[in-house]
Formats: sequence, C-alpha cells, structure tokens
Amino acid sequence: MHTRLKRWQLLWLLALVAGNFSLWGQAPERIRIMTYNLLNYRNTTSYCPTSSNNPVQKEGYLATIVDYAQPDLLVCNEINGDNTTPHGRILTYCLNVNGETRWEKTDFFSNGSSLMNGIYYDQNKLGLLDQDIITKDVNNQNLVRGIDVKRFYYKDSLLSIHPDTVVFTVFAAHLKAGSTASDIADRARETAALMAYIQSHNVDDNYYLAGDLNMPKSQETGFQNLLNPSTTSLRFNDPENQPGNWNNNYTFRYLHTQSTRDGATNNGCFSGGGMDDRYDHVLFNDNVASGTAKMAYVAGSLTPVGNDGLHFNSSINSPANNSVPANVLTALYEMSDHLPVYVDIDVERLQISVEETHALPLQIRGNRQDGYWVEVSQAAMGAPWRCVDLLGRTLFSGQVESLRFPLPLPATTGMVLFTLQPQHRLPSTQKLP
Repeated sequence: MHTRLKRWQLLWLLALVAGNFSLWGQAPERIRIMTYNLLNYRNTTSYCPTSSNNPVQKEGYLATIVDYAQPDLLVCNEINGDNTTPHGRILTYCLNVNGETRWEKTDFFSNGSSLMNGIYYDQNKLGLLDQDIITKDVNNQNLVRGIDVKRFYYKDSLLSIHPDTVVFTVFAAHLKAGSTASDIADRARETAALMAYIQSHNVDDNYYLAGDLNMPKSQETGFQNLLNPSTTSLRFNDPENQPGNWNNNYTFRYLHTQSTRDGATNNGCFSGGGMDDRYDHVLFNDNVASGTAKMAYVAGSLTPVGNDGLHFNSSINSPANNSVPANVLTALYEMSDHLPVYVDIDVERLQISVEETHALPLQIRGNRQDGYWVEVSQAAMGAPWRCVDLLGRTLFSGQVESLRFPLPLPATTGMVLFTLQPQHRLPSTQKLP
C-alpha cells in the first residue's frame, strides 16, 4: 500500500479544501419584518367593548393589511393573553385565507398579562428553531409583560446540499405604556432585562427587536439601554438613525405610528390626537446594520404603512391619503390606533461550487481543543468516512450511523482532511478547523 499520495491526488485535495471551483451563485433573498399593535384583539374591557372594537371585523381588516404589506415575519402586540384561541384565530382567519397557506405561528407564551404577543412567519422561507420568554428583570422581579424570544433559520434552496444557513433571533416586546415616573421605570427595567438576556445567552449573530416600545423619545433610559448598553457590541440600531423627541414633533412626521385617529375614538377605545407619536419599532444589532453576518438592512425601507407624512396631528384618512389603496386605508383606520411598521432585510444565500451539488452535505464544527462534531444530511447515512493527513495516511475511519457524531482528536498538529466517500457520488471533503 502506498504511503504517499500521488501528486495529482494531493493537488485535488488541496483545491477542494480551498474551494477553487466555479460557484453556484444565488441572489440575496429579501424578507420583510413587520410589527403591529392590534389594539385589544379579542380582549374586552370596560372602555373597549366588542361594540367599539368588533373582533370579527378586525380579522378581516388585518387580512387586508397583511395582503397589502406582504410581510414574511409578523409580530403582533395586544393579543388577548388569557388563552391561545385568539393567537390561533389570527393564523386561520387573517393570514391563511383566500387560498394562502404559507403562514405558520410560533407557540403562544404568557406571563399572566391580559395582553401578549403573537409571532407568525412564512414557513416557505423561514423555519423555527427555538422559543423562550423573558419574564423577570435583572433583580428577578416580574416584568409587566413578557418579551418573546424566537429563533429562526432561513430555508435556503440549497440546504439539501449544504447544511449551513442564516440563523437569527427576534425579540417581540410590548413595553409598559404611560408617562408617569413608574411607567418610565418599568420600561427601563424591561429593556435592561432584554440586554441582560443577550449578554448571558448565546444569541445569534443577527437579532432584532420588534414591537410597541411606548417611548416618546430616544433619550428615555429604556431606549438608551438598547442603543448604548455597557457592552457596546450588543447594541441595537435605529434603522434610519433618527434620535430625538418624537412626540408631537413635526420633524419626525414620516416616522409616527400613532394615532390613526383624531377625535373619533369610539368612546375612548382608540387613542386620539392624530399622527404624532413614534411608538412602534423594528431595531437590529450591528451585524444587520453593517451586513457583516449575511443579513443586511435595506436602507430606506423603514415604512409605517399608511403614513404619508401629510397627516401630522390629524386622522390618517382626513385629508385624503393616497399612500395606500382606499380599502387598506379603511382597514388601518378601523383596525387599531397604531400603524404597522416594517423593514426589509436582504439575506445572503448559500454560494456553493458546482462540484458540491454532486457531493453529500457535510459540516464540521468545533476545534482541536474542545473536540469536533460532524453534521451530515440524511443522504449521508451509511457512507464510509475517514480522516487522512497530507501523506495519505488514514488516522481513523468509520461509517455514518447518525446525523451528528463526534470525531476523535487527531494526534498530529498538521492538516487533517475529513472525507465522506459514498457510492455513485463525488467525495465530500473538508479540512478540520
């Protein structure tokens, strides 16, 4: 048996490891993240009974708005938190309607509040990995409302060939409303709890905060907790970098999301005063702002749906508003005293070699200090594998018996190649990190 690789074999292995093959390029996928406060959806109060806030009519309005805005991930605030029925009704009666089937919901979490969050996503583009909820502040005291934590992955069209893709986390929040010192302190506790969670957990390279933050200005402590935390690398970014006192400020008229109404408040169910507050946000971390981790904010895409900038301190439908179709404008007016707001994100898709399309999927994780794990697809089951050095010597070998398995640590300090060698397929080879 030869102990040295032939020259052409060595060059082939080095070329494979270096990736010197023609690439199968894919254009970025654009996804839209939208947040919307639904105003007491199926939550009846003394000031907001069903006669003033009809839930069946609201379901039709929401369907109209979603069909127009076409989000891929939807965060909703103010869903009745007493049980899961309202959460499920949004999926059935607002999203998967008129022949649409792409929508799925995450689990519904509650910390006992009567108003909670609902998160929905396009299952053709996104998959759900993990779910959590933040219910305590840094002193282990209960938050007014829980902050949902949802981890998603992008369903790249080449996932069956290559098991790597973009993973991201969405935090969904509806912070305490009000202008008293206690309300402001509650919002500060809530955002501090969020930043502490990010600090203590292995949060993905890309993450977002979506929801009604109820803050009238960026100078409030709660907002500064997000934009200027003690660990600056964890900070959130305002999409268009528009700090200031947003409340009743004409300068920020294009960013305002409340209120859709002026005087017609349905006996106090809706807030009045017209468009003059910026409460609803989609924020993101530095990686999304810079596009360094395969997700990038599309500059200028921040959009409060139905705000044309011409209705400062007035109802969105008076005077005329041509920023959306008439039926959508009616739906926005009747649905909530908030407007939905969205951002567009470009997702970098997998770029693989033509040769890899004929090879089995393979991912090696870890390092020589902590150990290696091999991850493969179902198609690799039963395939023989081996680890070799650059002299062609087999260091260890085996057969794939599970989709994730450990590798022994090589004794050599030189380059080690791991190769899958199935029948009727090109070998899949990677260098151990």
